[in-house]
Amino acid sequence: MPSSPAGSPTHKLRLRSALLLALVAMAGMHAGVFFSLRQEVRQGYPDFTAFYAAGKCVRRGLSSQLYSTQTQALIQQEFASGVKIRKGPLPFTHPPFEAALFAPLAFLSYSAAYWVWNAVSLLALAVFLLLLRPHIPKLRGWSEALPFLCGLAFFPVFVCLLQGQDSLLLLLLLGLAFVAMKGGRDFVAGVCLGMALFRFQLVLPVMAVALLRRRWKIVAGFAVTAAALAEISAAVVGREALTNYPRQLLQFSHAQAGGAMNPRVMPNLRGVVTGLAGDANLAHFLIGALSLALVAWAAWKWKAGGPEFDLEFGLSLAVAVMVSYHLMAHDLSVLLLPLLLGAEWLLRERPQGMARWLTVAGIGILFFSPIYFLLWFRYQRFSAMFWAVALLGAGLSLALGRQDRAQLAQAASNSGA
Repeated sequence: MPSSPAGSPTHKLRLRSALLLALVAMAGMHAGVFFSLRQEVRQGYPDFTAFYAAGKCVRRGLSSQLYSTQTQALIQQEFASGVKIRKGPLPFTHPPFEAALFAPLAFLSYSAAYWVWNAVSLLALAVFLLLLRPHIPKLRGWSEALPFLCGLAFFPVFVCLLQGQDSLLLLLLLGLAFVAMKGGRDFVAGVCLGMALFRFQLVLPVMAVALLRRRWKIVAGFAVTAAALAEISAAVVGREALTNYPRQLLQFSHAQAGGAMNPRVMPNLRGVVTGLAGDANLAHFLIGALSLALVAWAAWKWKAGGPEFDLEFGLSLAVAVMVSYHLMAHDLSVLLLPLLLGAEWLLRERPQGMARWLTVAGIGILFFSPIYFLLWFRYQRFSAMFWAVALLGAGLSLALGRQDRAQLAQAASNSGA
């Protein structure tokens, strides 16, 4: 039988069905792995152990010892004594104000708190996808279920849920900031970015772009929120412990936190450079110089006006992921925003050329779960996922170049008329 020509209704239907089937298969794979690891979850293997212990620390009035490895070890032994893979306690490294968020969960058992927190994370994911609905009409035109399937089929989202991490809350706040900026509410966007400071290594690059673009209302909203969170942190742990927090964070980083912060497994610029050049001064110089260049590039591309803002914000998030000093698999969850916006641009504009192929390649690789499993568990080369993020960033950057040229051509045509 003759095959249907590309672009025909039959071809589009087959492509849509294949895409939905692939996403269902990815989500099913994640569910199967989750189920197979249920015993390890109950024993306290997930990262949620550190959050739960931090909540117990606050609830018991031991907040000033929040970053004490001895205190963390004693608390974690109460509910995670069966964990065999750690050399010591899993440290809580996030800012003190986030520990207060987990204090109510410390009234529950570890397992109950884990599932409640995952329910909160799934709710954050659902709200994020509902928030994004008006901005991805072409994707929704394929199927209303497509964005939700994308969320469940995205490997970093699966890891976030498995580990009981907070990356989906970060994704929601970034989505709120995106919608606020697009609606001209820059101060509100700054407040949302400030609330996301529990992952400051991912938020600060975005703020650096806003600062370079002189978006002062964003900066003001961010500064006010950061000051308020600093006061909350001081109330939680005391001013002396808050002052010592940066030094303790550096100590955790240098000690690699019992293997949990090994830069060679991070899918970011630091992971790639460290894997090639080691941890020498030259590597630190290269990481700093390339990070500044990428942030400057994102700022130069971010005009923040017109329909191309979606791509500009998406590029800023891709750059934030690449230059983030500390990055694990679940942190890649924030890429769901630029991935969906990039896919929407492909369907809307139907572009040709390198911008299209780089964007398609980045989206395809980042959504293909077997690659994550191979690089992480089989080859121990998870830092190689940096190149998939770089492909996505390059595609979005070239797409913005296309938009700029189209605007110039339109302006020239109007002036000639």
